[in-house]
Amino acid sequence: MSTGYKYFAFTFNDYVFTSAWLIVFTIITIGIYLRNHQNPDYKYFMPHFFWKMFLGIAFATFYVYTYGSGDTTAYYQGAECLKDLAMEDPSSYLHELISGPSGDYIPSYYNSRTGIPPIWIYKEPNSWFICKLASFFAFFTFKSYLALNLIFSFISTLITWRFFLFVRSFLTIRVGYVAIAVLFIPTVGFWCSGLLKDTVVYCASLILLMNLIKALKGLKVTHVVWIILSAYIIGATRSFVLISILIPFIVTFIFYFNRSASFIVKFITRTIGVGIIFLVIFAYSRYSSTFEELSTQNLVSTAEVIYNDFQQNQGYTGKRYDLGISEFTTSSMIKTTPVAILTAIYRPFIWEASGFFMLVNGLESLVLLYFTLKLFQKRDKLAPRMEEESRIFFIICLFSCLIMAFFVGFTSGLFGVLVRLKAPLIPFFLLFVFHRITENNPKKNAPLNEKTALS
Repeated sequence: MSTGYKYFAFTFNDYVFTSAWLIVFTIITIGIYLRNHQNPDYKYFMPHFFWKMFLGIAFATFYVYTYGSGDTTAYYQGAECLKDLAMEDPSSYLHELISGPSGDYIPSYYNSRTGIPPIWIYKEPNSWFICKLASFFAFFTFKSYLALNLIFSFISTLITWRFFLFVRSFLTIRVGYVAIAVLFIPTVGFWCSGLLKDTVVYCASLILLMNLIKALKGLKVTHVVWIILSAYIIGATRSFVLISILIPFIVTFIFYFNRSASFIVKFITRTIGVGIIFLVIFAYSRYSSTFEELSTQNLVSTAEVIYNDFQQNQGYTGKRYDLGISEFTTSSMIKTTPVAILTAIYRPFIWEASGFFMLVNGLESLVLLYFTLKLFQKRDKLAPRMEEESRIFFIICLFSCLIMAFFVGFTSGLFGVLVRLKAPLIPFFLLFVFHRITENNPKKNAPLNEKTALS
């Protein structure tokens, strides 16, 4: 394998093994559909599969023939190096899997036979973690970047579909709205389908959210396993996303714990819960240096580094935006919160688009703004009260979106980066908006059988 990370064109292996895997995935998908075709919701299953496969291939083609390199091709090279290392020196491969990067140098066990991973990927733990994940699948792609990309797209397809069935089991939103929000948003499909950190974070977030809500109804061992696994993946990849999900869930759990108990019991438990939250916040602010990347100092400093890098590094092309912040302190970040959140959710505006993909996202933002404005329409006071499970889901989703939007809007700096990082929060926000504007309408489609969706 080449020691560089350029990948200028697809190879013969790309065409052959990608075609083979596409045939395999199509057969699997058809089999799943035939077993469930009586369920009316499965009319979206095959279109969703081909939509994700198309966007996954389009994403890989765009990166290879437009840039010739990037994070995704570097992840591929790192995965190939790890796979070749496993074949030559299994003990060193296991060492790489369970340990972090060794610093600014490449260990000597990487050589001409294993290939040399890109140093800028290897020395960044979050990015190198993606290479580790991808290395498990690299054994089955026969040195094909496109095939490895397609495997990630298929896994993303199955997880996204599972989430669609999950929300259909208890939400009263029309099925078409749910399908749009979860299955068919163009930028989400493009940026969260291929071999990218965004795909891993998005899929792990869906798994974490599903199992957290399931655990509220009845904790099982499988829920614990999936919660721990998905939380670990998110924490190792993009830690602020883990914070944005867990904080709303913990607060929601405290206020819904013992919700059927007497007033005095609820008052005592919630008071104790709020006290614990403030105690944790105090302890975290005082001793957060022990949390390494999740410490307050590192979160602020990391945000500053990323923001300044995107603002000042001329290697990043594209239109920039400025939140007007001059110094990076906790107080200045708090003051900038409303602008950062609005930027992440609604920008780029359509007049700020500088290319085709930006134009598509600008149109998405315009549609999202339109539906958001419909939230302020006069509501029916006699509308049925939202069911408890739906209420818990939307509280977690809404506040997760706001926290995530703050981090994304604050650190991106470039509209091109903003479009990519904001993609995972759009489905959650759209679900909330769709539910609010349609909750007064009769339920058009009955939810799935709970056993089917929550199994």
